[in-house]
Amino acid sequence: MAAAADSAATMASQADRKADGAHSDASTARSGHVPVFVAFDSLGLTGRDVAEFAGVTPPTVSKWRAGKARIPDERLAFLTLVLAHLLDEADNVIAMHGELGTSPQAMTRPDSLRLDASHLDVAKAQLVYQDVLNRDLPPAEVRNGAQCFRVWWESGAAKKLQDKRLRPPLNADVLEVLKKMRKNR
Repeated sequence: MAAAADSAATMASQADRKADGAHSDASTARSGHVPVFVAFDSLGLTGRDVAEFAGVTPPTVSKWRAGKARIPDERLAFLTLVLAHLLDEADNVIAMHGELGTSPQAMTRPDSLRLDASHLDVAKAQLVYQDVLNRDLPPAEVRNGAQCFRVWWESGAAKKLQDKRLRPPLNADVLEVLKKMRKNR
C-alpha cells in the first residue's frame, strides 16, 4: 500500500511540475495545494497553531496555505517533520487507548487532535505525498529544516504541543498503562 501511495504521489508531483512550467517547487505553492497543510487541517490544527510552532505570524501561514507566498524550503522540511512527529504521537495515544479498552475520543479534551481513523488516514496520506514532494528540496535546506526541528524539540515546544493537543486527562488507570507501555519498549 505504501508503494502505491508513493507511486501516486510521485505522479502527482510530476504533474504539478509540468503544470508549473517544469519549475521544481516542492511546496506546489502556485496551486495553493500544500499536503502538509491538508494534513494539519485534517488533524484539526488551526493556522494559529501552525504559526506558533513554525515561528511565523498567522497571516504568513494564511498566505502559505492560499499559495500567495512561497514556503521557504527549510520551513517546509521543518513542518513535514512536525507532522510526522504528531502522527507518531497520535499512534502512541491510540495504542494507549487500546491498552485501556477505551476510544481516543472518550478521554480527550475538546481541543485535542482528531484521532479517528478517517482523519488520521488523510493526514498520513498527505505526509507521504509531502515527503515525495520534499525529495526535490535542496539537501542543505532539508538539513536546516531538520536542525530547526531539533531545536524546536529540545526547547520543549514539542512536549508543550503534545500536552495541549494529544494528552488525555490523566488518572490512575492511564498512568498505570503508560508505565506498562514504557516497560515494554
